[in-house]
Amino acid sequence: MKLKEIAQMLGTEVLGDEEVEIKGVASLLSAGEGHLSFVTGHEYLNAAKQSGASGLIVSEKGLAAGKPAILVPDAYRAFIKVIELFEREERPRPGVDKSACVAEDAIIGEDASIGPLAVIAPGAKIGRKTVIGAGCHVGKMVEIGEECLLYPRVTLLDRVRVGDRVVIHSGTVIGSDGFGYLLGEAGHDKIPQIGTVLIEDDVEIGANCAIDRASLDATVIGRGTKFDNLIHVAHSVLIGPNCIILAGTAIGGSARIGEGTLISGSVVIKDHARIGSRVRIVGRSTVMDDVKDGETVAGTVLAQPFSQAKRTMSRIKHLPELFTRVRRLEKEVFKEDKKK
Repeated sequence: MKLKEIAQMLGTEVLGDEEVEIKGVASLLSAGEGHLSFVTGHEYLNAAKQSGASGLIVSEKGLAAGKPAILVPDAYRAFIKVIELFEREERPRPGVDKSACVAEDAIIGEDASIGPLAVIAPGAKIGRKTVIGAGCHVGKMVEIGEECLLYPRVTLLDRVRVGDRVVIHSGTVIGSDGFGYLLGEAGHDKIPQIGTVLIEDDVEIGANCAIDRASLDATVIGRGTKFDNLIHVAHSVLIGPNCIILAGTAIGGSARIGEGTLISGSVVIKDHARIGSRVRIVGRSTVMDDVKDGETVAGTVLAQPFSQAKRTMSRIKHLPELFTRVRRLEKEVFKEDKKK
């Protein structure tokens, strides 16, 4: 494409030669002739000048580095759109692979694709233009919306519901039993897990995640929420819309997480915790208490005898006030010493 055609797609203008031919995208370091790259700030200006890119996407005229450039308010966001333009993933042909096992009463939507060795159980419904990758298992009475993408080896167990435009990466299991037992000296009685999982529209779930079904009602992942890899969501958890959750996080049963919350990597959230909206939880934190809307929290607890741990945690909360009292006492002692 010519640079001017890309600019038109982005609804903006070209600085310099608009007839430059662009064949693809690349970073400043690896770009060569025919590549388009981007510059987000003055710290990258020298790299832009030395780059072999034929054109740049910039948010200021001064970042063009003497090259033809597309001027936009947000260079990185515009570059993402251009990546999608040049590097669109080719979707499989519609239809059912001959090696797939599809129940007679399963409903497969128009232009859907069912890959090799996939299993679609009785009563399942697959929406139009949805892609089910190789080796996926779609359980009984599962409902999957339109234009979804399940990468190879995704497992959706019975009665799970998935909205529209959901992406689920390989190895993820949705709808496994929640971990619920009544403990006893003679053995542990399993609590039946008869609920389900609801994944709302526009959710993306990374590789090797585990999302348990609720014991009675539904574990819910809210609209537009995005998961990294290796995340565990226990039974009956409710996660609000547009949350971001990074790798290695474990969320205990019946926890509640509000809208727009960002949870960094390797966070542990206690069961039944109430996390507000627009909360920020710093990586490797252990969240044992409720968190109010808009708060940023951090901190870990070292394993120690439980009675001691309770005293430690209760006292940690009062450290700021204790520090203030100590400073005040130090000043009073210092005044008394001066008088003497």
